[in-house]
Parts: sequence; structure tokens; C-alpha cells
Amino acid sequence: MLIYFPVHVARGKYHKGFSFRFGFLPKEFKTICRGKKNIWIHAVSVGEVLAIVDLVAKLKQALPYHHIICTTVTKTGYKIACDQLPKSCSVLFAPLDFSWVVKKYINVICPQIYLSVETEIWPNLYHALHARKVPIMLINGRISDKSFKKYKRLKSLLKGILGDVTLFLMQSQMDADRIIHLGADSNRVRVLGNVKFDNLPSKVLLEKRDLGFEASDELLIAGSTHPGEEEILIDVYKALLSSHPHLRLILTPRHVERSEEIVSLVQSHGFEPVRFSQLNQVVLTARSMVIVDEIGHLRELYSLAKLVFVGKSLCGEGGQNVIEPAFFGKPVFVGPHTYNFKDIMEIFLREKAIVQIQNADELLSVMQKLLNDPTEFNHIGHTAQKIVERYQGSTRKTVEEIVNLISSG
Repeated sequence: MLIYFPVHVARGKYHKGFSFRFGFLPKEFKTICRGKKNIWIHAVSVGEVLAIVDLVAKLKQALPYHHIICTTVTKTGYKIACDQLPKSCSVLFAPLDFSWVVKKYINVICPQIYLSVETEIWPNLYHALHARKVPIMLINGRISDKSFKKYKRLKSLLKGILGDVTLFLMQSQMDADRIIHLGADSNRVRVLGNVKFDNLPSKVLLEKRDLGFEASDELLIAGSTHPGEEEILIDVYKALLSSHPHLRLILTPRHVERSEEIVSLVQSHGFEPVRFSQLNQVVLTARSMVIVDEIGHLRELYSLAKLVFVGKSLCGEGGQNVIEPAFFGKPVFVGPHTYNFKDIMEIFLREKAIVQIQNADELLSVMQKLLNDPTEFNHIGHTAQKIVERYQGSTRKTVEEIVNLISSG
């Protein structure tokens, strides 16, 4: 611990609540957990937390007398969990995977079941839960290409860890095959699909005028962008403006702490940067460019978009979730690096319901082409929306598996 603590401080990971990760849990949390039927669900960061919002709500409906505890690792994940999950849930930072720390968590929570979102494997935690006969379920499980290569090198060690897991609920057959290859018992593996197709709003009330835009303005939303992508999007946007003067660009960086850096970038390209948090203080003009400096707004912004670029795909590695803009029937553009969502991308690409480009020049030419072809433009968005509707249902199946496992315990 004495070594681990200064390393995290040096990396800027220390924050209020960080001491919880070493097992120093607040007294009020111990009181809340005492005597309750507790369900412990772990969602490492923002993406995983957002994926389970609907699942947690449905789980509360199915098991109203159970108390749900969500642990997360990142500060933004913690904030989103506090904001988005039902107020009756407890939110806490996850324990570091030291045997004495995880045992303190288990002793306080006394979980009836432990649910791990996607693929979070913690050897000491899993062994301690298994020793206490607490069922462990991997939900919405996936193994990316990068993770699979890493895990294969540790296959001999992983088999024993995976043996502690009661049930693996995987997103796709490929994910199921991979977890079995790594040592999971095939009789404990199910393919249930991806809950991210379900965790979507019934309706969004935000309108363009609420943000200060005119009804005639057409929004190009650049979502979850990474360094290098903002500059590409600004250049593409400048080139499109001559033929589409009502187009407006909103930059939404994956990490909002980069906002000031992007403000300077926007200024250097001759535009007027407007921070999302200050929209009610300014009047937007044709030279305005909005930079989203707060988390939690991307879904609503996608609903207002004319077209969408999803980042970490041109300059980053692995891509980001394209389901949300597709749900709203928006034409979605991505770069070549989307391996984190390989199965989802295969579905959309197979039905030509997404536009994947290889570089900045192609992004400009294809956006220009589609903006000038309303029929094809609308067809892509409509097809994407139909795909999302077709693949929904994983959340219901997952809740059923959880309830069945708890009931049989």
C-alpha cells in the first residue's frame, strides 16, 4: 500500500473518496448495508455505468426489497453513477485488488451476488467472493481483440480465476468463444446480446432553441473526440460551410478536462469558442463553435444532430459507442479504428447503416456527398434506427438470469 499510494498521487488519481479503495469505508455506508439483501454491481467507468442504468432500474423493479451497491473506479464514472442511477442505490469507489482490502468490502457489503460489467477480472476479489460462496456473474461480457491477446498470455493463470465465476453472460458468440478458450466452463456461458442496445431514452425533450441555436441551424455533433480529431473536424467543417452555411459544429471531447486546450484550438482556426456551460450567457453567431465542457449531455445532443462523428476512431484506438446516435436515426461517421465495438460495427456495416472512412480527406468527401443526397442520407439514419430496435432485449434476459441465480441460492 505504501508503494501504491504515492504512485496514484503522482498520476493525479487521488481524489476525495480514494481512501475507500484501501478499505477505509465510511460509517454511514456500513450502516446502510447492515441487515440488507445487497446486490454488488461493478462498473469500472462512464461507459459501463451508462450501460447499466436501465438494467439497474429493471433489477429494482424485479427485486424491490434488495439494495443495490454500484462500485466504480474513475471519478467521472462515480459522478455519472451518482447522477444516473436510482437514488436508492449506493455508489462507492471499488476496492483495490489486495486480499485484505477486498475482504473488508465483502464483510461490510455481505453481497448476495456480485455482478461485473463487461470484462473486469479481479483475482483476489473473485477468490474471496468464491470462498464466501457468493455467486459471481459477468454481465454484458465482452473481450476486445487487444484484451484477448493479453489474456492469452496469462491463460494458465486465468483458468483458475474464471473457475470462480458462476455465470458468463456474453455480448456475442465471438465473446463467448473467447472466454471459453481462456478457460471458462462452456456450460456456464450464455450469449445474451449487448445491453447498450436497450439503455436508451424513451424521449428527449431538449430542442435546439434551448441551446441558443436557430431552427434552421443543422448540427454536426463530434462525440467522444480524442486529441487530433478536433482539428480534423474543424477543417472538415470549414470546408463544408461554403455549401452548407447553416451547419454548426459542436465538439464533445471524451475527456472534458481537455476543454481549455480545445478552446485555444478553435480560436486559432478563426472561430469563436463557446463553452457549453456558458451557453445561457452568450448569443450564438455563425462564427460560434460550442465545446462541451460538462459530462452527461452527449445523448441529448445526438438527438438534435443532423449528422454525427463518433471519435476515438480516427486518431484514437478502438472507437466509441455508436448505438446512441443510431437510435436517433442519425447518419453516423467513424474512422478506421473501431475494434472495441467490432461486433456492433459488423452489424451496422453489413446493412450499410454507418459510414466508415479511412482518413480526413475521405471524411470530408463523404460528408459532402451525403449532405447533397438527402435520400441516401436519410436511408442510412433510418436503417441504423431499425437495427437498434431489432437488437433490443438483452437487459430483460440479463435481469431474468440474475433473479434466477439469486432465487436458487
